[in-house]
Amino acid sequence: MAASRNLRVVFVAFLFTALAANASIAAKQNETYDYVIVGGGTSGLVIANRLTENKDVTVLVIENGGIDDRPATKIPALAQANTENYYPLQSAPEPFMRNRTWRVSVGNVVGGGTVINGMQFDRGADADYDAWEELGNPGWGWKGLQKYFTKFVTFQAPSKEVTKKFNITYDKSVYGNGPVKVSIPSFHFPDLKDALRSWKEDEDVPYEVEGYKRPVGVFWTPNTIDNTTKERCSAKTAYYDPIKSRPNLRLLTNTHVDQILFEDKGKKLTAIGVKATTSGSSSPASFYARREVILAAGAIFTPHLLMASGVGPAKVLSAANVSVKYNLPGVGANLQDHPALYMAFNVSNLSFPNPSTRRTNATYEAAAAAEYAANKTGPYTSAGNNMLAFPPFKYVSEKYEAIKSAFLNQDAASFLPDSYSKGSTLLNGFLEQRKILASRYLSSDAAVSEHIVNAGGGATLALQKPLSRGTITLNSTHPHAFPIVVRNAFQNPVDKAVLAEAVRFNRRHYTNAPSLRKFSPVENVPGAEAVTDDDIFEASMEKAILNPSFAHSSGGCSMMPLEFGGCVDHELKVYGTKGLRVVDASIMPLIPAQHLQATVYAVAEKAADIIKGT
Repeated sequence: MAASRNLRVVFVAFLFTALAANASIAAKQNETYDYVIVGGGTSGLVIANRLTENKDVTVLVIENGGIDDRPATKIPALAQANTENYYPLQSAPEPFMRNRTWRVSVGNVVGGGTVINGMQFDRGADADYDAWEELGNPGWGWKGLQKYFTKFVTFQAPSKEVTKKFNITYDKSVYGNGPVKVSIPSFHFPDLKDALRSWKEDEDVPYEVEGYKRPVGVFWTPNTIDNTTKERCSAKTAYYDPIKSRPNLRLLTNTHVDQILFEDKGKKLTAIGVKATTSGSSSPASFYARREVILAAGAIFTPHLLMASGVGPAKVLSAANVSVKYNLPGVGANLQDHPALYMAFNVSNLSFPNPSTRRTNATYEAAAAAEYAANKTGPYTSAGNNMLAFPPFKYVSEKYEAIKSAFLNQDAASFLPDSYSKGSTLLNGFLEQRKILASRYLSSDAAVSEHIVNAGGGATLALQKPLSRGTITLNSTHPHAFPIVVRNAFQNPVDKAVLAEAVRFNRRHYTNAPSLRKFSPVENVPGAEAVTDDDIFEASMEKAILNPSFAHSSGGCSMMPLEFGGCVDHELKVYGTKGLRVVDASIMPLIPAQHLQATVYAVAEKAADIIKGT
């Protein structure tokens, strides 16, 4: 056993050897490009690829992280093991979660979140995107986004043998022929068949043949895994690697953008470039844009850069001694995520292998690693989850109408950050959001919770339509240091009520599903003794299974009208400025019910067409 464990340790150590040398193409100080893109993550690389399709357009991409081509970043089973590619960023104490702090998951690598995420691939319901349009963003409903969800992706079907064995269903016609490859792996734990059967036994929750067509109910989902190579498909491999030799594209890595450079031309600030510092350099360099500066630094760092450059809430900027160039209250507000609860049951009679085998059986784990290294087959080809449930709230809780009425009757400002004061644009925007959320809580075409389908005792769930709102602000003593991130999760007590209803839904499922009885499930955490909403919440906190984030940060620079506390208009232009756009998850005014990467790809593809005027 010890020898097997040592073999596995040596193998993994090899996979995580030092980062490859970063072969970034140098950019000289004071060079001018048509577009300067801040952030070489998901959206930044999509925009760079599409803009440089025109050989007469020059683009500079500046990325804080480096290029990571190590084997470990590509192996599906090690999807989230490479912590070196995260920013070392912690939240501020969460005031409604015992003042604890959590990691703020942000990719610090070329390819961004698509290099470090769990590779889950799904989309939100049509109604989730229609909500964006209802908030005053023409063209951003499902009809306006649908073609972009198709454009970037190619689905690679599993073999007929695997499809039949696990009763996998899919509809390849709803996908496109784009650069991002997604697939359902060949390896699944045998008990997944019983898990699927248990959800089909629940007559209330619809079973969908293809989740990318209608993601409301329970369905199979692919991962961002290239079925040909059996490796992760990221924004880097899909959008950058194939075109990195284009002479009109430059990528500058390990370089931090310190500030957006503005000129005050008439009534609007005009973005003319950025000031940036490369790792190891003691002095910043300036890079200029003829047409636009495009911010693609993500939901946390795009608002931070705007504020550090003088665009944001005047009160926040003044407190940090940053000169106010334009007072834009919505910058850093409306931060949203999917609070997650890692519920679990003790189960018996599982087949071999099962989800715990890799953790508990060193011989099996070593063999799995060796099999992947030799043949690209076996457990290491799987990222872990390929079935999700997004049930409408009416199927989760009989209290769905009462809960909706409860939050509509609240004094909203009492459960929001102080910046949402009476009469403020931020509060006006939230009240518009609340109306929309109320309709989705009653709808059969939208989900309020996610339940991950597992071949063992794991029963992770996540809130999809939280009412609490977080903030991103400047460090008042060091405004260019990491921002202060407070999610304020569970500030609104309705979120706690919905969490408890989702836990009760899981309990009923594990107790009542005939296909799960042979496993004799007994709730482990939060524990059956936790009965009331408060009991469930406190037990989850006590046992450290509740997280304010599912690594799905969004909002912070929201696309909404200015009178609703928006930061960018429907063309993604920053209010009060010229030549400055935002293209990343920070523009999402309401977080969709899904894992976010597909939406970020689609937003970036649509943004590229907007920028090009097509």
